[in-house]
Amino acid sequence: MAHHPSLVFGSPDTPLARSQSQALVERITQVLPRVQCRIEWFESADHDVQEEPFLACDRSGFADLAGLILTGEVRAAVMQAYDLPVPLPEGMAIHCVPDRAIPFDALLNRQGLIMDELDAGSRIGVLCLRARTQLQCQWPQLDFQILPGGVDRAMETHLRKSEIDGLVLPASVTEILGIQGIVSEIFTPEFILPAAGQGTIAIVGSEADADLSGWLAPLHSRASARELQAERAFRRRMVSDMDLPIGVLAHSETGGLAITGTTGCGTNRITVHGAHQEAEAIGGGLAQQLLTRPEAFVELLEADFPQGLPEEDEDEEEGMEILEDLVIAEEEDDSDLI
Repeated sequence: MAHHPSLVFGSPDTPLARSQSQALVERITQVLPRVQCRIEWFESADHDVQEEPFLACDRSGFADLAGLILTGEVRAAVMQAYDLPVPLPEGMAIHCVPDRAIPFDALLNRQGLIMDELDAGSRIGVLCLRARTQLQCQWPQLDFQILPGGVDRAMETHLRKSEIDGLVLPASVTEILGIQGIVSEIFTPEFILPAAGQGTIAIVGSEADADLSGWLAPLHSRASARELQAERAFRRRMVSDMDLPIGVLAHSETGGLAITGTTGCGTNRITVHGAHQEAEAIGGGLAQQLLTRPEAFVELLEADFPQGLPEEDEDEEEGMEILEDLVIAEEEDDSDLI
C-alpha cells in the first residue's frame, strides 16, 4: 500500500498565525492531495513583547515552536519570513518558500483617508523603526508611534480601541486577514522600502528532515527563495538582533537578482545586481557598501534618538556603544535557506 505522508504543523493560536497556517495547509492539500495535514494550536506564552518587532510570532514564541519541531512533537511551522531570526537556531532550516505576495506597506484608515489627507498631529501606528523613520521623513506633520506586540495587538489598538488614527502594516498581512477593505493606501518601494522577508511565507522544519523539502517541492518558488536569501543576508550583516531603520527589497529578474537597500529616511539607497546563485553574497555585499558610508552610520544612530543626538557624556558613551555594535556586525554564513 502506498505511503501517504502526514504533516503536523505547529502554530501559535493567534488570528494572524491561524489564518496564515490554515491558508497554507489548504494550498498544500490542493496541490498535494495525498499529503495529510493537521495543525496543532499552541497558546502563546506571555513573552516580553517589547524585545523586538514581529508580525505573528515573536522571538521567544519561535524558540518554543523550534523546540516542538526538534523534539518531534510537530513536523513544521508556517512562518512570516519577517519573523524568522537570523540565523535560524541550530538544527532548523527553511524547507519551502511559496510564491511571494506583495511586499509593500499599506495604510489602514477607517475613513479611507490617505496620508496626505490626515490632519497634522494624527497618530499613526507602526511596528518598527524602519517604518517610523521612513514615513516620518515623508510626512513630518504626522505622529508615528511604534506599537509593540505584533499585528494582532496593533489591530486591537486601531480597530477596537480606536487609540490611533491609522495603522501601517504589510499589505500581504491585510490579505491574509481579509481586511483589504480598510486599506486606504499602498506604498511602493520608490517611497518606502520594506523589511527583509516582508510578503514572504516560509515553512520551517528540522534541518535533518530531508523528506519535508521533497514533499513540498511543488509549492517551492526558487525565485522567492533567492530573494529571501539575499534579504536575510543583508539583514544579518546590518546587525540582525537589533531593530534598525533599514529597508531592503530583492527582485528576481531574467538573468539575475537585483536588490536595493537603504538606511534611515530611505534617501540613502544603493542597488546592486548579481547572479541568482550569488544571492547571499549580493545581500551581504550590499549591506557592507551601505555601512562604509558615513551618512549611513549617522542615520542608524539617530534612529535611537528621535529627539536629537544626546549631549551628556553618559548618553554619548551609550551612542558610541551602539555605533560599535554596528561596526562589528555578524559575518557568519547564512546557510539556513535551501
